[in-house]
Amino acid sequence: MTDYWPELKQGAASAILSAGYPFSGNAYYVGQNSPIFGRRIDTIAEALATMVPRDTLFLGPQAHVEGNLSIPATLSNITIIGAGNRGACFIEPSDINEEGLEVLADDVTLINVGLAKGSAADFALSVGDANTSPDRFRAFGCKIEGDGVAACLRGAGDVLLQDCEFAWCATALQLRSNSIGFNTQIYVRKCRFHNFTTAGIGEFANAQQVNNLNVEDCIFEEQEDGTTPTDFILLQDNANTGCFSGNRFATPTNAAAVLTIGTGILWMSNATEAGWSTARPA
Repeated sequence: MTDYWPELKQGAASAILSAGYPFSGNAYYVGQNSPIFGRRIDTIAEALATMVPRDTLFLGPQAHVEGNLSIPATLSNITIIGAGNRGACFIEPSDINEEGLEVLADDVTLINVGLAKGSAADFALSVGDANTSPDRFRAFGCKIEGDGVAACLRGAGDVLLQDCEFAWCATALQLRSNSIGFNTQIYVRKCRFHNFTTAGIGEFANAQQVNNLNVEDCIFEEQEDGTTPTDFILLQDNANTGCFSGNRFATPTNAAAVLTIGTGILWMSNATEAGWSTARPA
């Protein structure tokens, strides 16, 4: 993971993160041991209700017991940063029916933020909903986990998920269209998928869900006890488009039974235990 902290500290010291320049907004902080820069707010929900476009929210390195958080469509171009070591900051709802975080705004970036969900809830992270299709979502170094669906992209566009971890779920990353259209320009890079039971990357239903899906240099593992998921990839509709390249799958061979892709998905060189292959799963 890229080390962003020297740049962030320099930005804080020079007031770039405290409205020191026209292109930056306010800096807020939620958590214990508030730093000297930024304004402290008690909860993430309160911070999201206070922030305006271009603001930055820092989360302390701790468990943030909140749920059903939403970034509304009006709150565009914000950044949420988890402080501390990797994995030290996470959002974990206490109620079984509470979602993690819903993103409905354009130009939202998450850095080093863990997201979980209640066991009976629908998602830990959702980018988009039935009628809202956000553009330019970015997540770096985040961990997304929980029963059922960990992360869901609903009609989102221009998405980058880099160096993220998806775990402890049925479907790790679900692609789902909405009333506006399909997901498009989705880039999943250097991510880790493990301990999922149904699909690492899967479609909501056997119908077109995504255009221009690019999955590069990711690792798809078995469960801890060696159990193989139903599918590492489940994108069987032929209208989906995109490509897989440089990925590693914890399966003996390049088998379509667990690597299920339609004709619109291109299969470049990917690896199984049998080695690297450019042949489509068969």
